[in-house]
Amino acid sequence: METRLDRIEKAIEDLLLGISELKESQMRTDAQIMELKDSQKKTDAQMRRTDAKLDRIGRQLADLGLVQGEVAEELFYRNLPALFRKRKVKFREVRRNVKKKGAGEYDIVAVDGGRVLVVEVKNKLNKRMVDQFIEKRLPRFKELFPEYSRLRLEGGIGALVVRDDVGRYAEKAGLYVLTQTDEGGATLLNRDDFKPRAFS
Repeated sequence: METRLDRIEKAIEDLLLGISELKESQMRTDAQIMELKDSQKKTDAQMRRTDAKLDRIGRQLADLGLVQGEVAEELFYRNLPALFRKRKVKFREVRRNVKKKGAGEYDIVAVDGGRVLVVEVKNKLNKRMVDQFIEKRLPRFKELFPEYSRLRLEGGIGALVVRDDVGRYAEKAGLYVLTQTDEGGATLLNRDDFKPRAFS
């Protein structure tokens, strides 16, 4: 027959055994936490290296975009007089990167008698760019450059890549559409009977 003292001793033994198991479990948990901390430090270091690589790649892509933009501007700037000569337009002045400090910049501005042609240059053209040019950029031109206020304002948009539907969209909006040829030259996509819109 088990005495009360036996039961107490058994309970104490069970309690001590439980405490021992709890200590062992806590030690295993502590070891796992340490492993997790070490693993987290390695992961954090790898993430920092990855972030640095992504930053470098982003800067390189931005530089590439700038270079492509400059190539596109140069292509259309150099070829503008010849492209429009075929349409019996002779520009007496063609300027590039016409800017009003802190207010705005226009890629190409060309003057022919009573008209001024403002050309926006992109790498790849989309409809949103056409809309922004017509709705926001062109309306500000004469405000920023009042020396052209007496001239009829026409717009053009040039891009190295112009899908057919986007080119037609820009043409229907009244813009001249410039792009590159298969041989790397420049061309106007507008139809022969195209009539440019007067934007002011």
